[in-house]
Amino acid sequence: MALRESILKRFSADPLLTRRQPMTEDQREHPVIALLRTRRERGSRPGRRDDGRRLALVIEGGGMRGVVSAGMCAAIEQLGLTDAFDEVHGASAGAFNAAFLIAGQASYLTGLYQHGFGNPRFVSPLRLLRGRALFDMAYVIEEVWRTQRPLHTERILASEIELHCTATDVDLAQAVDLTELRDDAEIRTAMLASARLPWLAGGPVSFRGRRLLDATLAESVPVQAPRHSATDMLVLQTRPHGVAHQPLSGWLANLTDRYLAGLNPALVELRRTRSARYDALVGELARQARDPDATPRVCVIRPPAGSPVIGQMETRAAAMANGAGHGFRAAWMAIEGSDPEVISVPRAFT
Repeated sequence: MALRESILKRFSADPLLTRRQPMTEDQREHPVIALLRTRRERGSRPGRRDDGRRLALVIEGGGMRGVVSAGMCAAIEQLGLTDAFDEVHGASAGAFNAAFLIAGQASYLTGLYQHGFGNPRFVSPLRLLRGRALFDMAYVIEEVWRTQRPLHTERILASEIELHCTATDVDLAQAVDLTELRDDAEIRTAMLASARLPWLAGGPVSFRGRRLLDATLAESVPVQAPRHSATDMLVLQTRPHGVAHQPLSGWLANLTDRYLAGLNPALVELRRTRSARYDALVGELARQARDPDATPRVCVIRPPAGSPVIGQMETRAAAMANGAGHGFRAAWMAIEGSDPEVISVPRAFT
């Protein structure tokens, strides 16, 4: 018995089988999914469309919960659907997912989430004790994603698909759309700004004369810009059906509000109303998804009720692999009408 227990301690359960939740939301009949599939079948390419439609992919993030929408992006990539989109919008970690998808590296990034984006220096409580930021996202974007696990920004610059990173303008206290990114530096700075958590990840990011913070202060699901530019939107949400937005805990809320008040008091109101605004937007998107006459047409993909809820600061590798698997399967089911088996295997990227 002792030997058996000793051996079992060396192995862990397959996280992609843990709490396996059936995927049942087949959305192939939805006009947005039908457009997506038709474009794939016809070999339609961005910048050379003939169907009179403009399709936007909208990606929610939310810190490490972005692994869920990363899994969805990996499914889109594996299904050969990336070129069906004309523009891709991401908020916070969703901006990372957007960039890696356009670069043809969605699956690549999905595998990095469960390893602290590829380097343990990403987060260190010791930095807080020294008066520095808890999360060093700049190190990940500028070092890890440049030399160790490189994001190929040259592919983004060469693509006809528009990359849009959403952030919060500190001085205007509203969402801002960062696009028409001209070079590697602008892409990386836009990504950094989109995910700059107030005080936890450092001070505002300067970009084109603006001071910017994390997108989720103003807009967790970045629909504001594509509502004006697109005829169709596919929205990837990271919270399962039935899960509402949870406000910050008391001490964290107080520290955050104190920090925001020093930058612009209007940001405090944004932070305090964030949960109510998020839940209202999710309800609005759900209603639009059921309305065939909605403009733009909207389709929403999100994990089913009962799926694991991944926290913004989740660090457990198995939990994040599970979340990515649920996101992958939810997107595959919505687009292809089947619930696939998902397994982790070594994969070469060239």
